[in-house]
Amino acid sequence: MKKNYTFLFLFAIASIANAQQSILSGLPLEMLEQPTSFEEIKNSVVSTTSKASGDTLWYEDFSGGFGTNGWVPFDAGSNGFDWIYTTQPPGGQYATNVPAIQSTTGTNGFASLPSSFYNTPTPVAGWVNMAALLSSGPITIPPTGNVLIRWQQSQRFCCSSNTARLELSVSTDSINWVAFDARFGRGANTAVFENAEINISSVAANQDTIYLRWYQGETRNYYWMIDDIAIVEGPGNQLEITEVFTSFGNDQYEGYYAQVPVGQTQPLTFGATIRNTGGFNATNVDLEVAVSKTVVGEVFNDSSASVGLLAPLQDDTFDVVTPYGNNDGPGAYTATLFARADSASGIPLKATYSIPWIISDSVFAKDFGNAGGSIGPGSYVGGDNDGSRIGTKYTLTQSWQVNSLSYYITNTADNVGVEIKAKIWGFDTSQSTVDQMISVPGIKAQNPIPYIIQQSDLGTWITLSMLPYVTLPAGQYVAAIEQSAGNANNQELRIGRATDIEELQPYGNNFSSFVYANDATPNWGNIFAQPMIRMNIDIPTSIKENTKAFESNIVPNPSSGQFSIRMNEQVNVNSIQVFSIEGKQVHFMPIGQTTQLIEMDLNELDKGVYFLQINSEQNRVVEKIVIQ
Repeated sequence: MKKNYTFLFLFAIASIANAQQSILSGLPLEMLEQPTSFEEIKNSVVSTTSKASGDTLWYEDFSGGFGTNGWVPFDAGSNGFDWIYTTQPPGGQYATNVPAIQSTTGTNGFASLPSSFYNTPTPVAGWVNMAALLSSGPITIPPTGNVLIRWQQSQRFCCSSNTARLELSVSTDSINWVAFDARFGRGANTAVFENAEINISSVAANQDTIYLRWYQGETRNYYWMIDDIAIVEGPGNQLEITEVFTSFGNDQYEGYYAQVPVGQTQPLTFGATIRNTGGFNATNVDLEVAVSKTVVGEVFNDSSASVGLLAPLQDDTFDVVTPYGNNDGPGAYTATLFARADSASGIPLKATYSIPWIISDSVFAKDFGNAGGSIGPGSYVGGDNDGSRIGTKYTLTQSWQVNSLSYYITNTADNVGVEIKAKIWGFDTSQSTVDQMISVPGIKAQNPIPYIIQQSDLGTWITLSMLPYVTLPAGQYVAAIEQSAGNANNQELRIGRATDIEELQPYGNNFSSFVYANDATPNWGNIFAQPMIRMNIDIPTSIKENTKAFESNIVPNPSSGQFSIRMNEQVNVNSIQVFSIEGKQVHFMPIGQTTQLIEMDLNELDKGVYFLQINSEQNRVVEKIVIQ
């Protein structure tokens, strides 16, 4: 189940006794690495778990260890691999640098299943799958019609999301259990610290006694830590937009575009899953979408068909049939989705969710510029090796010149010294496997000159030009970054991960991003995580008026090795680098002056194709030279 967006619209209903609606909601925070600061998370959880009357019904912070509330750790595999009460990091060969959970009350202890530690050193017969349970004793709560459970967890599991089981189970008799996904649809090898929340009213509504059980089975978990568990009374009237469906054009796997070049726009369709997470019926439920353009105002409005009744804890999918043409020109846009219904109190309910995007001059982007974590080929099994790649898919609706790719380099020390290359592969949906879809059409554009990440690149965008610029026909392409060197020196490529865009992809949409693991059996595979990689195309002629960059020309070309570089204006040139077709620097010429003409002699080089990179104070211009 995909993690929900929660939108609380709480209405004071005087006729309903003891309906406490002071609950604070928070979006779960998902990232590949532990954040540098947990203050914001801690503050929200402190508010959530405060024992205000009628709000928090029960709370556990493990300050009394497992003795309080009758916790029982148990290993169904009889290996002694139990959950433990601790204040220490999980440890183990695959969790060496993982800290103890940074929870609100982590310093007074928490529950931990240190699977990697239990599997260190690796048993002779191979890794042991943990089948471990942590069960509570009977928990007494005031009966209420809407029951939520919240907790904090730090978690990472291996190796397949298809078989892995990490569950919270709830029971009213300790015999019959109902399981809820405690990984929220996440894939394998994704490390998270998050505020988790599940509505357990399907089991616990109007009950005075419940039991809780955290269970891991059929998987090699690296670690799982939990703390600060709260059972909370939910509101009577509430809608959630639990999933948003957006589609550019007719491809449901297109993914969400934060920026689209003006010459590449497609009609945009909208839909959403609406869930009644309140304790009362919602009637006449529908979805409305309104699109507004900055300064201009509303440019589109339409609604879905309505559903007469949505019972508590029920959901339904709503589609706005008419697509928005998305042809109102360059600018900033916002689509606001409204989940609307009538409530038991007679007060209309409305949950909203807003989606921004930009019709730009030349940029394709599937990120809002916010790195909610980091990602790299090494985030996946076999991707640590040099030659591994990670990429994202873009669609050209018409033939266009692609000039460069941009990457957000995270502020991670392991990035410094990593050698990377920019490449674009084709994407052929007629092939039978993901690897064939990318490898069969092959490389369509690239920069063969390796770039080495510098300290100054950390926390910034870098742009690598295609050499030469390539006009690509209409079709689908994978814009990728390749770690061509660094692993031997314990360096690892990490670029930004757009977690906010991931939440806009329908669950299971794994054909927007890809990873190539260059291990014993190299191949491409699809992933859910969204790397921050942008594709830049040539600016349309109609909006080139305000752009200016120096132009250069090589005469003669081809040449015997002696030629001139002529520029259309006086340029302060720092240096000229010459690269072979394989990307190796074969000549360097310092300049250090303002000039419009540079004479060069490369007679010592072998015949072939070379790239000249002209470095000025403001720009880097690359030209191709053929030496005969």
